[in-house]
Amino acid sequence: MTSTGSNPCSVPSTAADIMRTPVVTVSSTASLRELLNLLRRTGVSGVPVVGMDQKVIGTVSVTDLMWCSDRLAAEDADVDDSARAVRHLDETTVREVMTPDVFGVGPQASLAEVAAFFASTGLGRAVVLDSGELVGIVSVVDLLALFADRTSDAGAG
Repeated sequence: MTSTGSNPCSVPSTAADIMRTPVVTVSSTASLRELLNLLRRTGVSGVPVVGMDQKVIGTVSVTDLMWCSDRLAAEDADVDDSARAVRHLDETTVREVMTPDVFGVGPQASLAEVAAFFASTGLGRAVVLDSGELVGIVSVVDLLALFADRTSDAGAG
């Protein structure tokens, strides 16, 4: 995790302190094959989707891809499954499967607010937006890792 907090020795207390930067994004016009290659190459499970103006217009994750594969499996079984899957990966764009809402927090959101965001939305990541500009991303794993670190530090004393 790359932190943007001003003092590396201070205790993280806001989204800005634990957010990851730079943020991996994907274009809304990218194919699903391009998305899969990006996820595999970067080791992340979801990314913000950006439009032509580089503004965040949604998110896409492996969960969206699983829903997409369920729909694909339910389609006409007369077509060879592997050929259909390959065609689907190349012809379907990220825009067609993304969640077209931007769910996020501000950089000054407290860690309690970030936790409440995850609890209320059920999402696994939150974009961090400052005046509408993408400045970072925080995942549930980032937050849990921080809590785990704090818990192990408290137990060591």
